[in-house]
Amino acid sequence: MTFLRLLRAGFHSVLLFALPWAVGLVVGACVDASQVKETGARFATLFGYIAVPLLVLQVTAIAVKVGRERKTLAVGGKKGLAAFAVAVDRHANVLTGRGLGLALVGSILVGLALAAKFAELGVIAIAAVGLIYLFATLALVISAFSVRGFDARVVRGRGTIERELSPAVVDAGDEVEERFVLARVPVPMGFRLHIDEELPLRLGGATRFALDRSVSRAETTVSAPLPRTARGVYALGPASIWYEDLLGLTRVFVASRATAGLRVLPRLRPLAMSERPRAQIRTDGRMSILQRQASEDFFATREYRRGDDLRRVHWRQSVNTGALQVRVPEAVPFAPRRVRLVLDTFLPAWMDADDPQMADLLDLLVEGWVAIAHTLVRRGEKVTLATALKIAGNAAADPVPRELECKRGEERKLRAFGAEVAWQSRVPLDMAVGTGWNPSALQLVISAGFAPLTLGATSLILADIGDAPVPPAPRPFWKRMMVHPYPVGADDNAVDWRAMFSAKPTPARAREEVLKVYQQALDQARARNQAILCLRRKGPQLALEAP
Repeated sequence: MTFLRLLRAGFHSVLLFALPWAVGLVVGACVDASQVKETGARFATLFGYIAVPLLVLQVTAIAVKVGRERKTLAVGGKKGLAAFAVAVDRHANVLTGRGLGLALVGSILVGLALAAKFAELGVIAIAAVGLIYLFATLALVISAFSVRGFDARVVRGRGTIERELSPAVVDAGDEVEERFVLARVPVPMGFRLHIDEELPLRLGGATRFALDRSVSRAETTVSAPLPRTARGVYALGPASIWYEDLLGLTRVFVASRATAGLRVLPRLRPLAMSERPRAQIRTDGRMSILQRQASEDFFATREYRRGDDLRRVHWRQSVNTGALQVRVPEAVPFAPRRVRLVLDTFLPAWMDADDPQMADLLDLLVEGWVAIAHTLVRRGEKVTLATALKIAGNAAADPVPRELECKRGEERKLRAFGAEVAWQSRVPLDMAVGTGWNPSALQLVISAGFAPLTLGATSLILADIGDAPVPPAPRPFWKRMMVHPYPVGADDNAVDWRAMFSAKPTPARAREEVLKVYQQALDQARARNQAILCLRRKGPQLALEAP
């Protein structure tokens, strides 16, 4: 990737100037261009007087902008050759799709003019290529020496772009508005200011704003709602801020730190339990804690017998029945149990964690994890949540087992813990289960079944997405090539060739793989005589049902 970025930067900064000459040499070697050769030296000298200074200005401007970009990346901890390649590719990539098309057409016209010995056509071709050189150089010089960059604070309060999300912490599905506050941002004449960023896939879209020179005269605020708000923790930015000429041929990026953070909490859904799992052995049946026997019901008492302890007399029931009633020893007192809920986030490396089916499956796991914990805490149990999470701010580090003790009234803290959960392929389930497990505590595992559980005395809750709707399949190849969803000329119509030829399974195929793994995990748990419940969505609530 680093080599490709450097190669692309070299094409945009240097090889583009040599393209007409390379075309001329190739055509001259293939066809008779003796008449052009007579004036070639003179023409090359005149063209060099124009092209070489422009090339020097472009390289100088790119060097200045790359230096600023590397300082910005260093603040975020990105250094070395990879950071240099990113900076060079970002600022040397000046031509848009239209600009590259015009350069290609101009080169073809140069070849045709030489082959046909058509001087007027050659003049048009050189004019087209020269126009690109002129616009690219002008844009680079202006952005390098007139606009120094957009940081959090700039001297005299001019040229600042601040980004914010309101609110920054929301529940899944709630609306979030994204705002950019521009304080007298300079926009040169003949250019437009663009703010652009591809949002994470789960947020379902992109941030795009196009502004004219009016933002240079006063403070301006532009805003738009996010397309989606799916559970997770997102670090947005820095957004790409760039200038584009009015013809749409060139664009130049400006270093910025327009960043924002968003935390989307899983919804706290009601939990319905249709059936209690049947214990296979005496130490099994961990889910029995969800149906604790009440201590105030009539069936938990009996009539007083001679010799019973008077301290066990249930005076309320005695008044209701007209005879002395005593509590049975099994009903009082109630001792809260310690429960450990382990969430399995292991996903094999060969599966795509960004697939919509995988994302929906993880959301179901997290919502069930949080709902069970909330239900048990309200019933007086001592609950601890456990899972493997990545270290905040260090995406390259391996996930580590983490735990959270749940307390009554701290549901928001519990949900914030659930928002950080993501698929990982480094920590298997047995490692997460075995870390910090007290054998005297009850342990429940909420899993999708990708990592089989080998501890037979632990109850298992499997997530089932069998009733979830299947995402629509991508459009056929020919339709993506010939039929565009946006107006003619829009940059959104560009075909993503890498995605088109990727080996990722279709939504229907991904769904089949998930259901297959679910059935295999179910069969393995039954073979071990393990207590099992299935977690499913039932409208706005979750349900724990027998498989």
